[in-house]
Amino acid sequence: MNPAAAQGPRPTGGNAVEFLVDNEDAWGRLAEAVGSARESVRCLLFMLDLPHVRMAFGEPVEGRRGAPGSVRLEERLAQAAANGAEVSVLLNHVLPVWSPANTSRQVERYFRRCGAEVRIRRLRTPQAVPVHAKLFVIDGRTAFSIGSIFAQEYFDGTGHLVDDPRRGHLRWRSSVLAPTHDVSAVVRGPAVADLDAAFGLHWGHAGPADLPAAEPPEPAGTLQVQVTRTLHGARYRGLPEGETGIFESYRRALEQAGDFVYLENQYLTSVEVADAVAAALRGNKRLQVIALLNSRPDIPGYPQWQRDALHRLFRKAGDATDRLGVFTAWSHQGRSVIRTHIHSKVAVADDAWATVGSANLDGLSQLASEHQARAPWPMRLGGRLIGAFGAGEDCDARATEVNLSIADFDGTGGATTGAQIAALRRRLWAEHLGLGAEELRERPAGGWLALWRERAEAKRRMLIEAPERPVPCRVLPFPGDAGGFPDGTQDSAVYLRELGVDPGSLDLRKRLRSFSFASGAWQN
Repeated sequence: MNPAAAQGPRPTGGNAVEFLVDNEDAWGRLAEAVGSARESVRCLLFMLDLPHVRMAFGEPVEGRRGAPGSVRLEERLAQAAANGAEVSVLLNHVLPVWSPANTSRQVERYFRRCGAEVRIRRLRTPQAVPVHAKLFVIDGRTAFSIGSIFAQEYFDGTGHLVDDPRRGHLRWRSSVLAPTHDVSAVVRGPAVADLDAAFGLHWGHAGPADLPAAEPPEPAGTLQVQVTRTLHGARYRGLPEGETGIFESYRRALEQAGDFVYLENQYLTSVEVADAVAAALRGNKRLQVIALLNSRPDIPGYPQWQRDALHRLFRKAGDATDRLGVFTAWSHQGRSVIRTHIHSKVAVADDAWATVGSANLDGLSQLASEHQARAPWPMRLGGRLIGAFGAGEDCDARATEVNLSIADFDGTGGATTGAQIAALRRRLWAEHLGLGAEELRERPAGGWLALWRERAEAKRRMLIEAPERPVPCRVLPFPGDAGGFPDGTQDSAVYLRELGVDPGSLDLRKRLRSFSFASGAWQN
C-alpha cells in the first residue's frame, strides 16, 4: 500500500451532510451563507471569473438588461467583511501566467477598489498541479464542498435545458460548452474542522500560518465522515509524499462492495482506478458496476486516455463484462439534442458508502498526472519550458483534491447512514433515468444495471424512431466493449452514429448558445 494512504484525517462522527444537486441549488445556498457570515469565511478556490459569475437569479433575465436580481459571490464576500467577518481567500496563481485558471489579479483588484477588508493569497503552482478543491468554511461551523469552478457556463438546474440564458455568455475561458450536472455538499459537525485544516494547510503554504485552526464544532447529525485528500508530493511541510487518501478510499470501497458500485465522474482515465474496478468485478461474481461519464472529456489527451482506460477495464474484467455498464448523459428538447456534461465526482457502493467532492477518476486527482507521464514528448517539453509542469518527480504530480467519504466506519450507525446514502443515489438516478425516486427504492430482480440498460436502450430507440419526442430518461450507452472503443466519439455526431442514431434527424448542438446579461439577449 502507498504509505501516503495512511495520512490524512480520521473519520469523525456526529456530522450532518446535505447534498446539493446541480449549481442552481449549490451556488445560491453558498452565496446566502457567505453573505450571512459574522465571524469568518475561509475560501479555497480554483478560480473566480468575476465580474461574470452570477450565483443566483431572483428574476428572469431574458429580455431584461443587467440580469436584475442576480447575486455575485464577490459582493457577498465583501458583505461578510462589512459584517465584521474575517474573510480569507486563497486562489491558484498558475504558470504560465496567461492560463485561463489565473483570476487572482482581478479578484485582488476588485476588493482593493471596493475597499473591502478581504485577505487574498495566491498559491503559486504549475498549471499541471493546481488546487482543484473548492471549499468554504463559514463561521467555523458550516462548510461547503462545491463541485464546479466559478465560471458562468457551469450554472445549471436539474432540468439541464438545451438553452438556459442563466449560463451567460461564452468566454475565452469556456471549455465545457454544454449543460452541466454537478453535486456539492454542505457539512455541519466535527468534520468541518478537518475541512478547515485543508484550507489552513494551503493558506500556510502560500504565506504565514497566521490563522488559528478551527475547533471541532458540536455534533450536528448522525453521519460518520472522513475527509479524504489528494495532495501533491514534496510540496507541504511534513508531507513529503503528499497524500493519496482518495484513491485508497475508492480502492477499499471497491474491494468491499457486494452488490453494486455507481461511479458518476467527469473522467475515467486512471489505469489504477480501471484496474481496481476490474479486480472488484473478477473477485465478486455478484457485483455490478455502473459508470456515468462524459462522451467528450474537455482536457487535451483525455478523450484517448479515457477510451484506453475503458478498453483496459473491459479487457481485464474478462467474463465479468456483462456486469459492467458505461453510460453518458444528454439533454433533449424537441429535436434539439446536446450532450450533458457530467462534472460531478460522486460514487456509491451498496448504499453503504458514498463519496462526493472534487476528485476526478484521473491520475491528477488520484495518484499521478497523466500529462506529465503519458503526454507526447513535445507537450511534456513545452510544459516544462513554460512552467506548466513542475520540476518534481512525475509520481508526485497531483492536484489538491478534497472528498467527503461517508460510511458506518465503526459499525454503530449502519441503518441511518445507509438511508441517507440511498436517498442521494435515488435522487441522482431519478434525474438521469427519468423515474420517480420511489421507483428506485427496491432493487430489480436483475440488479440495478439491468434497469440502466433498459432505460438507455429505450432512449436510444426513441432517438431513432421518434427523434422529435424526448423521453424523460437522459442516458445512452457508451459505444464499445472488450473488443475496443471507437475513435472520435468525443464528437457527438460520431457517438450517435455508433449507436445507430442518424444525427441528421436531429438539431444536434455542439456547444451552448451564448447569452449576454448586459443586453438581456441571445448572442447566437
